[in-house]
Amino acid sequence: MSKQKIIKNLLEKNNADAILLYSPQNRYWFSRFHSSLGYLIVTKENSYLFLDGRYITAALNNKNIPSDIKISGFNKGLWDSIKDVLKNENIKTLAFESDWVHYSEYEQYKTIFKELTLKPVDTSSIRIIKDEWEIKQIQKACDITNEVFESVLKFVKPGMTEKELQRFVDNEFLVLGADKISFDTIVASGINGAMPHAVPSDKKIQLGELVTLDMGCYYNGYCSDQTRTFAMGEIDKKLEDIYNTVFEAQSLGISLVKAGEDAGEIHKAVAKYIDERGYAGYFTHGLGHGYGVEIHEEPYTSPTGNRTLEPNMTITIEPGIYIPEIGGVRIEDDLLVTNKGYKLLTSARRELVKIKF
Repeated sequence: MSKQKIIKNLLEKNNADAILLYSPQNRYWFSRFHSSLGYLIVTKENSYLFLDGRYITAALNNKNIPSDIKISGFNKGLWDSIKDVLKNENIKTLAFESDWVHYSEYEQYKTIFKELTLKPVDTSSIRIIKDEWEIKQIQKACDITNEVFESVLKFVKPGMTEKELQRFVDNEFLVLGADKISFDTIVASGINGAMPHAVPSDKKIQLGELVTLDMGCYYNGYCSDQTRTFAMGEIDKKLEDIYNTVFEAQSLGISLVKAGEDAGEIHKAVAKYIDERGYAGYFTHGLGHGYGVEIHEEPYTSPTGNRTLEPNMTITIEPGIYIPEIGGVRIEDDLLVTNKGYKLLTSARRELVKIKF
């Protein structure tokens, strides 16, 4: 379904004539053009992108912007330019992003558009189904992420600090063609692995430890999110059992992904498996989340998630076990939901890698 059609359906559902998109994420999703400031007016049939002088030339020369989007500078001033379009389009009810607009901005809208009916609309799910172009960008981001992981396995050495490995990872993404990293890279070694979102530190990575590496990148505005836990040489049996449990739990979760399945039920099945393996209470977060223009977006595979999966949704499956004073394991992959099941977009090996030194 085209993005124009998605917005048209949203407008019809909410009895609105047009929507004002202000958030950078929704603007990029619709226009394929990045800018720190800009506004999109989308009616049921037309779309207008308003940009200031910093971006207007770049936008006019940009080949990715769909040809049916009308690009305009703030020739008369931003609000006068937008109001002219609304008048010409005979807009009576203007929707806005209730999940993005602050109260102060809403108060401003009420003054600027006092002759219109303003309607708050939840836009958190408009990006949930990915089109072919979006999937290609995500796949490329995942491919780069796998290349970085293979580079890590050759680079990491005992005695290196978590921060040193983080800096290598972040730079390697840029070397291999990513736009930027999609979130702050997590490197957690040894007992630090017990913290799901540990911040890389000056702790030295040691032989016999597990290292959890959570990383991702943006490519053409779309992101990847992959976690691998690997071993620095041989590890003790307890750590190996934790890894095997997470690996099997993730394999179960992946196998349950397909259109028509309830996202929350997939989480519950995986959590139950981990509990039954003797690790109740050590899986402390949701099983996964959607991703695309943002690193976290709908749908969420969590205990409270009740979203029915549909074809071309993208989700992560990322169970983990985290035991204080011992360490932790997380394995995460990016999946595309299909009618018959799923397609793995990340390709790094999931089995435990024991690096030999």
